[in-house]
Amino acid sequence: MPDRPTTKDARRDAAREKARQMREAQARKQRRNRVLAISAAAVALVLVVGAVAFGISRAGGGEPAAAPPGVTADGGIVLGKSDAPHTITIFQDYQCPVCKAYEAAVGPWLDQQVQAGTTKLEYRPLTFLDSQSGGTKYSTRAANAAYCLAGQQGADFYEFNTAMYVEQPEEGGTGLTDSKIVSIAKAAGGDVGTCIANGTYDDFAQQMNDAAFKLTDSQGQRVVNGTPTVLVDGKLLQNSQGGAPGQQELAQAIGVAG
Repeated sequence: MPDRPTTKDARRDAAREKARQMREAQARKQRRNRVLAISAAAVALVLVVGAVAFGISRAGGGEPAAAPPGVTADGGIVLGKSDAPHTITIFQDYQCPVCKAYEAAVGPWLDQQVQAGTTKLEYRPLTFLDSQSGGTKYSTRAANAAYCLAGQQGADFYEFNTAMYVEQPEEGGTGLTDSKIVSIAKAAGGDVGTCIANGTYDDFAQQMNDAAFKLTDSQGQRVVNGTPTVLVDGKLLQNSQGGAPGQQELAQAIGVAG
């Protein structure tokens, strides 16, 4: 009759079996963890690739934003009679103090020429001074407001544009509040509260800004290097110092008395 296992042998065998089971369980856990780690890494890779692709799309502007009502495809807000023989284009940033001075100097005369049918007046709002508004992106907010107002029936864009410069805050501050911009637009006959709150044309404004600084003339020279920049019938016009033209230069360019 074979020897019966002693209690000591039984405990040893049980311990060995328990150890084997623990090793197998640990091995299964390690395999499972490796699978989970690989899966997590794959998911992370997909998220990173997606984020990079999204970033590239945003940085590159993605699909061109549709122009707001009453605005040209290249971001122009045009005032005046469609059959006027000339077009004066002004690239401006509502936070630019030189633009404020320029508007005060030539704005009323330009408005007279528009009313007389001598020229069309095209405003191109830019956003490049966003960094000078304490993180509030005032240039973009102001440009968005201009685009919100542009296509509204009965709104007076020239009045809005003039008032935005009259109320222009100091450069380097936080800019006008949205509520103040809404009130300026309302005084000009516009209702832009929702459009401003939603930043409806923020992306369009940014794309138009980027496009403006890529414009080149027939010689390959960049057209817009700052604001205000003025074109007459699509050609850059400057004063003798290389700045924006005054009333006399503008009058001569469109063939009227200054």
